[in-house]
Amino acid sequence: MAILDRFKKKSDAETADKKPVAKKPAAKKAPAKKAVKKEEAAKTETSQASAGNALSNTLLRMPHVSEKAARLADRGTYVFRVALDAEKVSIKKAVEALYGVKVEKVRIVKIGGKPVRRGKRLSFRQDMKKALVTLKKGQTIAMYEGV
Repeated sequence: MAILDRFKKKSDAETADKKPVAKKPAAKKAPAKKAVKKEEAAKTETSQASAGNALSNTLLRMPHVSEKAARLADRGTYVFRVALDAEKVSIKKAVEALYGVKVEKVRIVKIGGKPVRRGKRLSFRQDMKKALVTLKKGQTIAMYEGV
C-alpha cells in the first residue's frame, strides 16, 4: 500500500502548486456565422436536387414490366421494383423527385424468393419488393410507351 500512497502524495502536491486560472470569455463571431449560413443554404438547395436523384437511384431498382403492370399504367398506377428496405414515404419522395409528378398513394408487395433445386441442394432465389405507385389524376409517366 505504500506505493499507492506515493502516487497520492505526488498528485496532492501538484494540485497545491498549481494556481487557479480564470477563464476568459470567448469572443463572439455572429456576423461570420450568418455569412456561412447563407452559403450552406445555397449548397443545401443544390444538394437537395441531387439528393432526390441519389435517393431515386438507390430505392427504385427498375420499372416492373409485365402485362398486368401495363394495364395498371393505363389507370394511372405504375409498378416499380424497389429495394427491400424501402418504405412508402421514401418511395413517394423518390418517384416525385425522379419523374416530377405528384404521387397520390403507394402500395407495397413483398415477394419471397422461389425455392430452386440444384442437385441435392435446395436454395432460394432473391426476395423482391414491388411498389405500386398511384399518381394524381391527369399525371402520367412515359414509361410503357412503345413496350
